[in-house]
Amino acid sequence: MTPSSPSAPLGRRRAIVGGTIGHAIEFFDFTVYGFLAVYIGKLFFPSGDATAELLSSFAVFGLAFFARPLGGFVFGPLADRIGRKRVLVLVLTLMSVCSVLIGLLPTYASIGLWAPVLLVVLRCLQGFSAGGEYASGSAFLLEYAGRGRRAFGMSWLTFATTLGLAIGTLAVTGVSAAVGAEAMAEWGWRIPFLLAAPLAGVAFWIRIKLEDTPEFTAMADEGTLDPNPVRTMFAERRPLWIIVGIGAFHTASFYGVFTYLPTYIGTVNKYGATFALVSTLITAVAVMITLPVVATLSDRIGRKPVLLGGSVAFAAAVYPVFMLITVGVPAVAMIGQLLLGVLAGFYLAASAVAMPELFPAPVRGTGVAIGFNVPNAVFGGSAPFIATFLIQQTGHIASPAWYLLALAVAAAATAFVLRRGDLHDDGFVLDHEQAAPRRLEDPA
Repeated sequence: MTPSSPSAPLGRRRAIVGGTIGHAIEFFDFTVYGFLAVYIGKLFFPSGDATAELLSSFAVFGLAFFARPLGGFVFGPLADRIGRKRVLVLVLTLMSVCSVLIGLLPTYASIGLWAPVLLVVLRCLQGFSAGGEYASGSAFLLEYAGRGRRAFGMSWLTFATTLGLAIGTLAVTGVSAAVGAEAMAEWGWRIPFLLAAPLAGVAFWIRIKLEDTPEFTAMADEGTLDPNPVRTMFAERRPLWIIVGIGAFHTASFYGVFTYLPTYIGTVNKYGATFALVSTLITAVAVMITLPVVATLSDRIGRKPVLLGGSVAFAAAVYPVFMLITVGVPAVAMIGQLLLGVLAGFYLAASAVAMPELFPAPVRGTGVAIGFNVPNAVFGGSAPFIATFLIQQTGHIASPAWYLLALAVAAAATAFVLRRGDLHDDGFVLDHEQAAPRRLEDPA
C-alpha cells in the first residue's frame, strides 16, 4: 500500500494524529524551559544582575540547540535504517525523562555549582533528543500525507510544535495564577516540568501503536534501504545549502516570536510575565489557524511563491512591529506579536514541507536531521541570547529586529533561487505530473 492509495486515508489520518500529538508533547517538554527562563536564571545562575541571570539562562537554552546536530547525526540515519516510528518512540522517552529530572533538580542554593552543571547536561540531552524528533517526524508525516496534500499534512507538524508551546503557556500561566508570584519563583516553576510524565505517557502509548510509513516499509521489504545515508546525502550539496537557507529563518522566526518576544514584552517592556504569556497564547492560536490554511494554498500553487511571500512580508514588518511594542501600550504590544506570529506562520506552512521534500525517501531522515539541525542550533537556539545581547550592547531595545530582518532577507533570497528539480513530488505543483523527480545518486 502506497501513501496515496485509495485504502490509505484512515491509516493516514491515524498516523498524522499520532505523530502530531507525540510531537506536541515532545515540544512542550523542550520549550517550557524558555517560558521559565527568568526563574531558572535566578535560581541556577544567581549574580544579583537580572540581565546577566537572564543571559545565562538563555545561554543554556541555546546550548541545548547545539546538541541537536549531534542528535541529528545519530537519529537521522537511524530513522533511515530502522524506521521512523522506532526513533520517534525513542526520542520521546529521552526528552520526557530529562524534563522530569529538571523539575526535580536542586538549585544553586542547595548544591552549588553542581546545579547549573546538571542543568546543562539535562538540557543538552533534551537537545540531543530534539535533533531526532523533528527529522523523524518530518519524514513520517510527509510519507503519510498523500500526493497533492503534502503541505497540508506537514502543516500539522508545525501545528503540533505551536500546540506544544500553547500547552506550555497554559501550564505556566495556570500554575503561576494558582500558586502566586512568590511561590512560582521558589518552587512552582518545577510543576510544568513534572507534567511531562503523564503527558508523555499518553503520547508514548499512541506512538507505540502506530505503524511505520508505507514508503519506509516498502523499502525495507524490497531491500532498498540505504546502508550509508550520510554518504549518499553528501554526494550532492545543493539540497543542504537550500535547507540551511530555509531552515535558518524557519527556526529563528518561530523562536523569535514564541520564545524571545514573551520575555521582550514581559521583562524588557515591564508588562509582566502574565500579560506576556497571554499574548503568546493568543498568538499561538492565530498561528495554528494560519498553518493549515496557507499550507493548502501551497499545495495548489507550490512552495516558492509562499516562501517568498512569507519571508518578504515578515522582513517588511519586523522592525516597525518591534518599534510599536516599545510605545508603552500593552494592547499594541500584543497586536505586534500577533502580527509577527501570523507572518511567521505563513512562511512556516511552506518551509515545513519544503525541507523534507528536498531529499528522497532513502535519505530523508538524514537530510533533514543534519541539514536543519545545524541552522536550528546557530540561528534558532541562539536567537533569544543574541536578542538580549544586542539590547545590552546597543541600548536600543528594538535592535533584535535587525537580526530577524537579516534572516528573513536570506530566506527570501533562498526561495528566489529555488528551481524545479530541487523539490521532490509536490514541491512545484505546476509540473509534478510531467517531470520525474530528481534523485540523489549513491556515489558507490
